[in-house]
Amino acid sequence: MKTILCTMSTLCLVAFAGSAMAQSGSAIQAQATTAGAPLLATQGNATQFGNSSGTQASNGGSELNAAWGTISGGRLKLFTTGNLEGNFNKMWFFFDSAAGGVGALAGGYQDGGFNEINNMTGLTFDSGFTPERGIRLEVGGGFLGVRGFTLDGAAGFDIHTNSGFGALPLANVAGAAGVNFGWDNSNALGVDGSSAAGALTADSGVAFDIDLATYFGNAGLGEVRVMAFITSGDAGFASNQFLGSLPAGFGNLGNLAQTNLGNFDGNQYFTVVPAPGAFALLGLGGLIAGRRRRA
Repeated sequence: MKTILCTMSTLCLVAFAGSAMAQSGSAIQAQATTAGAPLLATQGNATQFGNSSGTQASNGGSELNAAWGTISGGRLKLFTTGNLEGNFNKMWFFFDSAAGGVGALAGGYQDGGFNEINNMTGLTFDSGFTPERGIRLEVGGGFLGVRGFTLDGAAGFDIHTNSGFGALPLANVAGAAGVNFGWDNSNALGVDGSSAAGALTADSGVAFDIDLATYFGNAGLGEVRVMAFITSGDAGFASNQFLGSLPAGFGNLGNLAQTNLGNFDGNQYFTVVPAPGAFALLGLGGLIAGRRRRA
């Protein structure tokens, strides 16, 4: 009887791992713990894009504090704390999930908006990071956009649009291309204009639950490398808020078209891998099923 219960429990856990999690931009760290997502990147620089007042418009500034992530059940679960000023500043996520991709932005892309990504033409990524696609977020007085783009010339697309920061916070949004997310833009904790010491005190931001097969075209990905950063609205000027973090003490990068991230210490990206427990559960389920068949 105990064996049967264990088998049923294992199978239920495996099945649950393949379903979308409830996503909220609030209580990010608790969600990451529930998902089995380890801390992967922590901000090392005080923000030079201003410090938020703690409203959904994030009046006063933008920042990225930390990131957690895991892959389980064919889904990328990514959690970031921070906020984006409601002046159409952009929060960018670039993803490297396969061989190929680009080592530097060459232009001619469509990011689903006014193609601001092309104002970063010339940006060179770290060695070992060659993204193929990404997501960018923006919010202003009357518009909120979560947009997808690829780096192969394909058209950008809307994942979700809404009426502006009055629509925030958002939770459990089932967006286009298999991208589920929640977004709470009211963070007032974390780094400030003078210190990065409080980076891990922030607990609101953006949480993604992305179907690997739909968004990446590969349900069996073993890892996804991610770079997140914040720019001005036209992407012509970059902040110092990157995850993975720029070396401590860096100011705003400014014109990314003249930037080679490989010249900086450390990696300005982080790697999300499958949760060890996911493999353990699948292995245990197969082992128990095998024993039952031989009985």
